[in-house]
Amino acid sequence: MISQDNILSLICAIPALVAGLTVHEFAHAWAADKLGDPTPRSQGRLTLDPVAHIDPFGALFFVVAWFSGFGLGWAKPVMTNPRNLHHPRRDSLLIAIAGPISNLMQLPIWFILVFISGFIEAKIGMTNSQLAPFAHLISRTFMYGVLMNAGLAAFNMIPIPPLDGHWVLQSLGGRPVELLFDQIRPYSFILLIVIINFTPIFHYTLAPVEAWAMGLAFQAQDAGMALAGR
Repeated sequence: MISQDNILSLICAIPALVAGLTVHEFAHAWAADKLGDPTPRSQGRLTLDPVAHIDPFGALFFVVAWFSGFGLGWAKPVMTNPRNLHHPRRDSLLIAIAGPISNLMQLPIWFILVFISGFIEAKIGMTNSQLAPFAHLISRTFMYGVLMNAGLAAFNMIPIPPLDGHWVLQSLGGRPVELLFDQIRPYSFILLIVIINFTPIFHYTLAPVEAWAMGLAFQAQDAGMALAGR
């Protein structure tokens, strides 16, 4: 059953997810462009405009999945041409890790926003109760910024097509790994759904990273609230 809290959580999560995915895909495009492949630029992907990166079906799936208990969605993949790269294997690896690295680089910004929102939320709670629910939603959105970016970084490094981690492993493993992934790739979406729902891989990979990031976020929020109370 869809509750009011589910809806509010989704409203808070969407801006954080859009920001995280947009920067993630831009980072892939930027890395490819810098390494000699003009394909992303020619396809309009070298931009921070979310419209260029968001996949409508991936966005819709995220909403449906959110109410089913897990938030799985995706953006448009950045297309590259290895023939344009000076060192195809090395450069493909660098392009692949650019996305997750961009999510990790966003975390300090979200931590600062959480700290500021904690301070403002505490101040508003002391003086204006009517604005308190709105301030809480803003704080919640920034918390999701931490959660989404930590999750995107960790999730995308899982070495399963079409996630970034499989390009990293393919670059390191060479032709034998490439042939293996070529066989898996047509069934990758189904494989991903099965792994998410029926294996403990999230418990051992995604959950610890998200727990670490959220622990730091709550510390930042508490620090902001404590400062407001002085």
